[in-house]
Amino acid sequence: TLQHSLLPRSLPQLPGAVVASRYLPGTAGVEVGGDWYDAMVLDDRELVLVIGDVVGKGVQAAAAMGQLRNALRAYLLEGFDPGESLTRLNRLVTLTERRSFATVLCLLYHPGTGRLRYASAGHPSPLLVRGGDVVLLHDRALGPPVGALPGASYRTVEGRLATGGRLLLYTDGLIEDRHVGIDEALARVRADAAAPTEHVADLIDAVVARVAGRPRRDDVAVLALEATEPHRFALRLPADPTRLSVLRKRLEDFLVAHGVGETDLFDLTVAISEAAANAIEHPVAPAEPTIGVEVAIEDGTVVATIRDSGRWREPTGSGFRGRGLSLIRALGDLTVDRTPDGTQVTLRRRLRG
Repeated sequence: TLQHSLLPRSLPQLPGAVVASRYLPGTAGVEVGGDWYDAMVLDDRELVLVIGDVVGKGVQAAAAMGQLRNALRAYLLEGFDPGESLTRLNRLVTLTERRSFATVLCLLYHPGTGRLRYASAGHPSPLLVRGGDVVLLHDRALGPPVGALPGASYRTVEGRLATGGRLLLYTDGLIEDRHVGIDEALARVRADAAAPTEHVADLIDAVVARVAGRPRRDDVAVLALEATEPHRFALRLPADPTRLSVLRKRLEDFLVAHGVGETDLFDLTVAISEAAANAIEHPVAPAEPTIGVEVAIEDGTVVATIRDSGRWREPTGSGFRGRGLSLIRALGDLTVDRTPDGTQVTLRRRLRG
């Protein structure tokens, strides 16, 4: 409870970036740890991601973690880049009565330009995921842990994150295993991260699955970012109703990032989910066991297109069956195009305000 109270209650959502996180406490012992993550948006719509790990356990480590988190937030909000922020954080730590040691990674990402700036104080390198290709964001230490060297300075490294690229930030609890070496453990995480997933929350599920079910001596904190197109997204989903939860997560992230109100958010989620469910249920002999979903915002109007690749099966029976299209029509302007190659359903809804 103490650990979770020191972590952000919610993650920022803004056009062009999708963020997810996970924290798993250690299972060996009851002492609180010093792992943390943070995320916020600066005034110029730049996303800040931070992940860190204070050496040690117990209330003292948790208190140090809270102090480091808040101090680093203050430096970043004042406009200092990641390297200068870590340099000032290190100077602050070395002047405190009880010096703490911590690894920290600080990263800034601008969704509008793809610009990436980051600095590391001895923290494990994030993984850069591009399709099935998973590499380290940097292959050497960029600086010592905070508190290790009083006069240390940290440099900011610049790069770009292209649309569709993902970053996975984590603490060392994810790659520490008493039974295998660190290189092998990291290779396993990279292999897990390479598996195709539609949402960064699913990416986190994939990489923590190995550690979630076994005793852990250390906490695990994971933070993931995906660079997306600011005003649209596209998904290909298996024709499986259980996968509609992925669509709903992506849709909610997208609409909330654009400031869509609760009424529009609810109605659009219902309508688009119903259209996708129809695309799964109704096609006869589809060419592919998948459906395609595209959602975009154009001049204050949400346009959603759902496609399948089979002949349309008309509903049979009575009761509530066959009322899906009527429900969708009640929530927006609906167009249905049926061809021998498949059916395309297009929904348009003007956003309120």
